[in-house]
Amino acid sequence: MLTIEMISSSDLGREIVIPGQALVVMPFINAALARRAAQQLAQRAGCAGILLAVHDGNREGFVKLVNRAFAASQSATFAYTAEDAFAGRDWLAIATKALERENAGLVAFNDGKWAGQMASFGLADRQWAQSIYGGPFFFPGYHSHYADTELTVIARSQKKYAYSANSVLVELDYDKDKKNTNSADKELFNERKKSKFGVKIENLNLLDLFS
Repeated sequence: MLTIEMISSSDLGREIVIPGQALVVMPFINAALARRAAQQLAQRAGCAGILLAVHDGNREGFVKLVNRAFAASQSATFAYTAEDAFAGRDWLAIATKALERENAGLVAFNDGKWAGQMASFGLADRQWAQSIYGGPFFFPGYHSHYADTELTVIARSQKKYAYSANSVLVELDYDKDKKNTNSADKELFNERKKSKFGVKIENLNLLDLFS
């Protein structure tokens, strides 16, 4: 079972050390929703670690808070999720085994949407993640969308990507399909595709999977 810590974004100035364990970061705005989600995710994780719920009181955005939590912490693995997530049994334990078995850098959970094509919620090996951007977990130019898409493309291009179909972590947002993505994030993603995200991508078909 995960230990839950609910903190303010201002608390990310302190170092969070989870040696040999998983760190799951969940930025949130709605405290009641986040508390309920955190309890359910923690009870069903199937392994030890910390679920760090970070209140985005200043509306910094999902990507910035994940990056700040990554910079302030130490852990063997690092997962990202959201306040509207719902987990299947042993979701984190199953994904952790897949990460090790596949020698992956990034494992996608079964989110009920992308069929393994993208890690909308994901679990990463910290050392691999640190090697991608030299510090931040996600490319820091994004606000709330497409950072996970870019990281997915990079992981797949490096053959460091795995999909854990039995590890269920879905976004429980009843109005999701009515919402638009952040237009600035989409524009940045399409612009960065032109430079192949600054990395070597041999399979150019990967660049056309998402837009």
